Amino acid sequence: MEASPDGAARSPKKPYWQPYWWRLLFRADGEPVFRAMGPEPFQQVSNRALKNGSLEAWAEALLAEAPGELEDLRGDLILECYTEPAPAEGTPPVYSRRIRLPGSAAR
Repeated sequence: MEASPDGAARSPKKPYWQPYWWRLLFRADGEPVFRAMGPEPFQQVSNRALKNGSLEAWAEALLAEAPGELEDLRGDLILECYTEPAPAEGTPPVYSRRIRLPGSAAR
């Protein structure tokens, strides 16, 4: 804790933005469980992306690209965002969104 000019204790200033970490989970049609995608389960959301926008806006843009980038996959995709790089098992995400990937056969 820092002291204010009048001697009262106050919390240190936090940055105007909050860092976040994210992961994608995928469950193919017919599979019972979701599995993390990628070699590392959590990646940091770019500070540049959060400089002028919200976490929700960044997430919506990422998920808008997913069907085109993952066109060969059919199933459910979940994006989860956390305020720490390695959340404990059972920690709820601060943001989560699930979308459907139709796969290339749907074209």
